[in-house]
Formats: sequence, structure tokens, C-alpha cells
Amino acid sequence: MKKLLIVAILLALPASQVHAKPLELGYSGFYKYMAKVKKAQVEHAELGFYLSRTDGQGLCTIESGVVRVDNNIRGEVNVLPHQQFILPEDKELDLDKAIVALEMVDTAECDISIQIQSNLDAGDVSMSQLRAVENDMYRLLQKMAGWPGRYFVPELQGIKLNPAGLEQDINGKPQVTFSQAQLAEEGSLNLPAVRITPWF
Repeated sequence: MKKLLIVAILLALPASQVHAKPLELGYSGFYKYMAKVKKAQVEHAELGFYLSRTDGQGLCTIESGVVRVDNNIRGEVNVLPHQQFILPEDKELDLDKAIVALEMVDTAECDISIQIQSNLDAGDVSMSQLRAVENDMYRLLQKMAGWPGRYFVPELQGIKLNPAGLEQDINGKPQVTFSQAQLAEEGSLNLPAVRITPWF
């Protein structure tokens, strides 16, 4: 029951279906969530913006994007290899009712998907760093759930590590999980660039 509730919390965010390209979305909806992350005062967690295919076949592919007000380009959209798109955080864009215009590779129907996560660069990572990531993701999860939803947020089983790059792996595996018990250990790991998400 609790797990179903938290899934509903994460998905109860503004969504828009894609029927044609380019796709245009209101900037203010994204800014609202970026502002919540700032208020949460977390160092190792963020909200990742994606477009998920409505047919369940993974993510829609974004080629590029801009943020504009009327016909004036006011910012660029950074699209990462794993299809997360990053927007500039600017109160003026919110006040000016800016539009996020995304150039899509195909015409598949998509929904906006927002994921609590952390991106880590390749290199040595200590278990204490991974514990800090997990703590911040849980704190952000509670912040996003609001009141009274935060009282129904389930405890995390640990974290999931996914390769940040396409066609990459982590020591020969497509995904690696770390339980609470494993995170409590000491030591360090050498990892490629990874995207970390909560494990419930």
C-alpha cells in the first residue's frame, strides 16, 4: 500500500502528451519543482526531467531544445545521453511565462516523467558518499511528498546505480543495487559515470 502511494506521489506531476514535433511545454511547471529542490537544501540529490513513451517502450528521444519567450531564445536545454533534459533555473523565465521547446527525433506519444536521482562522475566513490546521496534523496522525496504525504513515504531499501552513458555497464552489469547493510560498510568503489535512483 505504501509503495503504491509513493509511486502515485511521484507520478502526480504535470504531464503532457506528445503528438507532433517540436514539443512545447510551459517552463513554469518545471520551475516550481526546481524551486522545491532548492528549498529542500540537498547537496547530492536532484529532480531529473524525462519524456517517457506512453506505450511503455522506454524514453522518447530528444534531439535538442531551447527556452524562449515569444520568439526570443532565452536559454538552452542540455540533453544528456540517457535522455535527461536540464533546464536553466531562472525566476525571470518563470515570470515571463517562458516556453520549453524540444525537438523530438520521432513522433511517439510521451508523458513528462520526473525522477528523484543523483548523477555522479566517473572515478573513486566512497561508501560514505553513497550514504550521503541516499540520505539526500530520501530527504528530497519527503519534501516532494508534502504534508501529509511525507508520513507515508516508505523507507528505502537502498539505492540503484545505472550507467549514465548509452550501451555502458557497471562491472559487466546493466544495473547495480546497494542495500542499507552494504551502504553501512566502509571502503570505496571505482565507478563509471552513473545515475543513482532510490530503491524501495
